[in-house]
Amino acid sequence: MRQRLDEARQLLALAVDTHDDAVLADLRTEADALSDAVADLRLPMRLDGPFDLRGAVVVVRAAGTGEDTATLVVTMLRQYLEWAERHGLVVAVPDDVPPGSRLLEGTLVVAAPYAYGLLRPEAGRHRAGAAEVTVTVAPLVEDDDPDTIQDGDVRVDLMCTRDPATASVRFTHLPTGRSVSFRNDARARQHREIARRVLRSLLLVADIENPG
Repeated sequence: MRQRLDEARQLLALAVDTHDDAVLADLRTEADALSDAVADLRLPMRLDGPFDLRGAVVVVRAAGTGEDTATLVVTMLRQYLEWAERHGLVVAVPDDVPPGSRLLEGTLVVAAPYAYGLLRPEAGRHRAGAAEVTVTVAPLVEDDDPDTIQDGDVRVDLMCTRDPATASVRFTHLPTGRSVSFRNDARARQHREIARRVLRSLLLVADIENPG
């Protein structure tokens, strides 16, 4: 960074001496690049929690059963999905949540560095009018994290509704009651694999919130 700053100063001196438009254009390009580099450096300085560098699991759940609340779940999920895509973050296995649909629960996995640090402040209750949802944000587990989930610890339930298109599969970690659900669609095998990782992530955030 210091070398780039020195080179930029030299470009500036050259631009002042020569009034060369090409040099000025190069200086503007380098100034923009330096600005982006400084912004990148600020991020790890601001996000210094033990898990802030990790990807994130975001679970949005309805805090009631009304249609407005079910619509708010979808709205929140779409907002997080659009935010991740806008920032070039990798989104894994998002629920299919087209505008106008309703869900009582949805899960989004953002598998990109600093996603947890950036999304962590979103955890908690969110309201829009009378509708209310809860948002859980957990650091995405990594391959070398201990896996404490036993094969018999997870119960799988098919959650049926009047509309087959909104049916879902719920995965519950029996010892803790932590659960996650996905739409019941053709990605069932993929959902089973990601559900285990999501449950491990939720257990990890439980350990963070309740140390010892």
